[in-house]
Amino acid sequence: MLRGIALLFLLGWAVAATYQVSGETLYEARAPLGAFRGVNPTLEGQVVFEPTKGFLQGRVCLDLSAWDSKEPLRDRHTREMFQVDRYPRACLNIQGFDPGQSLVQGTLSLHGVERKVAVPVRYTLEQGGQTLRFEAEFELLLSDYGLKAPSFMGMRVQDRVVVRVKGQGVAR
Repeated sequence: MLRGIALLFLLGWAVAATYQVSGETLYEARAPLGAFRGVNPTLEGQVVFEPTKGFLQGRVCLDLSAWDSKEPLRDRHTREMFQVDRYPRACLNIQGFDPGQSLVQGTLSLHGVERKVAVPVRYTLEQGGQTLRFEAEFELLLSDYGLKAPSFMGMRVQDRVVVRVKGQGVAR
């Protein structure tokens, strides 16, 4: 990674910053009897970002056993769906950024399946670029990742789940 930063400097790019990332992820799902949500505060990783040139690389991950919907049975079903003993983390390997559309491009690895994604993101740089704050929202189909939506009393959670990510990065 350091070699990449040095190469950017030699090519005359603006200074890219390395950020230590932390944050939380929220899901919102629907079932026949209504909607529910859960939060996971374990988002962490590292990215190198130079927004004016569209350079973004890194990796952020989430501990899939840490979902909290305020309903222990639902959380247990969620952990079973993800098979956290076999697939403990979901990770986004970030490979680019389209500044015109504010899209983060990468590969999402979830439940042993890797899929290319483009996620719209809103971000701000604060304190002279020392702090990166970001928010993203996207939809995910559980079936795209080989996940079978949990059911309770014969009622199955819908395949489509809304995912919201909010976090910050601190320059290192």
